[in-house]
Amino acid sequence: MNSTNLAAPSRRALLVDLSRIGCAAFMLGASQAARSVDLPDSRSALPEAETLRILRSRIELQFAPGFGKPLQAAARTWVITSADAVARYFSRFPVRKVELALVSEQGSGVRSVVTYGEPSLLMRIRLGRETTEAQFIDDEVLVREMVHLAIPRIPRAQNWLREGIANYVASVARGRVGLVSAETVWRDWAAAMPQGQPQPGDAGLDHTSTWGRTHWGGAMFCLLADVELLKRSGLRSGLQDALQGVLAAGGQYGVPWTVERILAAGDAAVGQTTLTELYGRMKDSSEPVDLSSLWRDLGTTGGMLDDKAPLAKVRRAILA
Repeated sequence: MNSTNLAAPSRRALLVDLSRIGCAAFMLGASQAARSVDLPDSRSALPEAETLRILRSRIELQFAPGFGKPLQAAARTWVITSADAVARYFSRFPVRKVELALVSEQGSGVRSVVTYGEPSLLMRIRLGRETTEAQFIDDEVLVREMVHLAIPRIPRAQNWLREGIANYVASVARGRVGLVSAETVWRDWAAAMPQGQPQPGDAGLDHTSTWGRTHWGGAMFCLLADVELLKRSGLRSGLQDALQGVLAAGGQYGVPWTVERILAAGDAAVGQTTLTELYGRMKDSSEPVDLSSLWRDLGTTGGMLDDKAPLAKVRRAILA
């Protein structure tokens, strides 16, 4: 969702104003003529801002009115922790600068994170004012959205790759910094990834845009790619190295690339053709993945981690 007609300051103020009067369903760039409202003076509604530095990147953190000091501190820690997890995975934060506009509302939990690319990169985050520290720690929405910043814009029909990378990498990144245990990552994947299996009438990842195939079919592609990359390289390089190569080649948020170009850049970074080969097998195929055998070989069956399994070293390398 983009807005090319609003300057950044006025856009941020409008986002805050609309949140304060309860227009949570407002979509930036769409018409808003349901009723007439009196907006508060935008000068008094400007958020409280501060700058965070993650390696060489800057995150401008903006707290809209309504944040108490405890919630502000907890939210700040959540942002820093999330950004750090993403930066560690990619060896840098995906973009040089991004603005995070945090808006509070009644209730608890992280309600939504939406990214706007124009006129400048902005994430709008809706938080319940009663959100606890434990809820911040358990939430992966912000990590997932930040991972999106490292993925080029691709055709809608192939959105499974964007969403799949975001789902998969968010879990890996959080697991690597200790926000979630390895057992939990594998248990959650075992529960969720079957949603990505082809259903009757499926024509392959490039031709089936259901929610399950888009989000978890794409994540399944990433897991299969990670396992194969690590096997072929003797554990020297995996999907992380390939995605770092895509980012290093200029593939990031908003830049239009084809899926073929993304995968070729990832393959070039690790000196393999694994990603391109796997895409060739799955893009037009409705053949299901044998997840039961994969979990057994990785040593994750039944929620227990088996270090004697054939691919136990690969499993450990994924979250190392």
